[in-house]
Amino acid sequence: MKASKGSDRVFWEASVESTIKDYRQIDGIKVAHSGKTMTTLYRYGKSINHKRKIEETWRIDEVDFNISGLPYETFLAPADLKREHEQ
Repeated sequence: MKASKGSDRVFWEASVESTIKDYRQIDGIKVAHSGKTMTTLYRYGKSINHKRKIEETWRIDEVDFNISGLPYETFLAPADLKREHEQ
C-alpha cells in the first residue's frame, strides 16, 4: 500500500451563525417562534477551495406544555426552572 501524499488531503471548515427571534410569552415562559441558521462549509485541499452555504429558516406556529402522551424525555427544562407550586 502506497502512503498518501500531503497534497491528497482534504480539510473541511464549518461556520455556523444562528438568529433566534419573535419571542412570545407562553404560560409565563418566553419562547422563540422563528429563527434562521446559516452554515458555510469551506473545503481546502487537492482542488481549488470550495465554499457552500446552507440556510435554514424556521417558524413555530403553535406551542403547548404538558401534552398528554408525550414522553417526559422529549423536552428537558433547565434545572433552575421551577413551577409556582414547587417554590
